[in-house]
Amino acid sequence: MPSPSQTSPPVGRRTAHGGWHKHDDPSTPRGFCTKYFSVESCLLLALVAVLLLVLPLVLPPLPPPPLAVLLVPVAMLAVLLVLALMPVAAAAAGARNEVVDPASYL
Repeated sequence: MPSPSQTSPPVGRRTAHGGWHKHDDPSTPRGFCTKYFSVESCLLLALVAVLLLVLPLVLPPLPPPPLAVLLVPVAMLAVLLVLALMPVAAAAAGARNEVVDPASYL
C-alpha cells in the first residue's frame, strides 16, 4: 500500500477551506435528465407523465363545456390576428427597417 505522500493529488482545485473541489469533466457522459434538470424536477416530470397516462383511464368522461367557454380561444385568436395585421404596426416596423433601393448603389 503506498504511503499518503506518494499518492497523486486529486484532480481539481483547492477550496478556501483546504479541501479539494472536483470539477466536472466535459468528456464524461451524463444522462439527459441530470444534465438539464435536478433530480426533484425529473421526478416531478415523471409523476406528471404517469398521471396523464393513468387518470384518463380512471376518471369518468366529462360533459362538453358550454359554448361560451369554447368561444374564448376563438376570440383570443381573432384579437391576436387583428393586432398582427394592423397597418399602424406595419408602418412603424417599416420605418425602423427601411428597404434601400438596389439602384441607389449604382
